[in-house]
Amino acid sequence: MLQVERQKRIMQLLLKNSSISVKSLCDILEASEATIRRDLTLLEQENKLERTHGGASINDSIRLTFEESFNQKELIYSDEKRRIAKKAFEELKDFDSIVLDSGTTISELARLIGESELKLTVITNATSISNLISNNPNVELYAIGGKVRLNTQATVGAISVEMIKRFNVQKAFIGVNGITLENGATTPYLEEAEIKRAMLAIASERIIITDHTKFQKVALCQIAPLSMIDKIITDKNLSDNEYNNYIQNDILVERV
Repeated sequence: MLQVERQKRIMQLLLKNSSISVKSLCDILEASEATIRRDLTLLEQENKLERTHGGASINDSIRLTFEESFNQKELIYSDEKRRIAKKAFEELKDFDSIVLDSGTTISELARLIGESELKLTVITNATSISNLISNNPNVELYAIGGKVRLNTQATVGAISVEMIKRFNVQKAFIGVNGITLENGATTPYLEEAEIKRAMLAIASERIIITDHTKFQKVALCQIAPLSMIDKIITDKNLSDNEYNNYIQNDILVERV
C-alpha cells in the first residue's frame, strides 16, 4: 500500500473511532510499527491528528475543519448509507421535482433514481450525481454550473447559488457533516453551506439523509437550524437516547 493510501485509511479509521492504537493500525494495514509511527508523525505535522501514548486520536477541533474526499467517504458505513437511500427513495412518487446535493448517501439515492421508472425532475450541483442519473430517459435532469470542488465533485459559488434560486421543487435531499439541536445542520466548508442553504430555500419539503455518526457533531459552517428541516433519515445505529432527544424536541427522525 502506498503511503498516501495508508494515511487516508488511517484518517478514515480515526474519523470512525476517534482514537486507535499503533498495534491496531499495524494489524489492519499490514504495516510495520515503524511505518505506522512515521505516518502518524507526518499526519500530526499536518494538524490532522494528535499523537497519544501508543496511538493517535482526532479531537473535535480537527473534526470541525477536516473534510474527507468523496472517494474516502464512499468506503465508510456503505451498508447504512444504502438503507438510508432506499428509505429516501420511498419518499418519491411520479412527477416529483427534487434537488440533490453531493455526498455518498445522496449518491446511493441517485443510483436508485437512475435505475427506476419514476418520472422525475432532478436538479443537482454534483457531477457524480448527474452521471448516475443522466442515462435514465424518465428523468429530466438539470445540472447546476459553477466552480467544481474536487473533494465533493460538486459546483459551488455565486453562479451555482443564483442558478439554484431560479427553481422551485417539492423536495430537497441534502447530506451534512454534523447535526446538533443547538447548532443545527453543519458542514466544514462555507461555499458548500451556501449551496445547501439555497437548495433548502427552494423546496417545499426539506430532508436530511445521513448516517448516525454525524449526530452530536458540529462542523465549522451552519447550513440551517433544525426548525427548517422536515425530516432526518438515518440508520438504526443512532442510539435510543439521541433519537428520543430529537423526537422530544419535535424533530422528526426516522431510523432504518
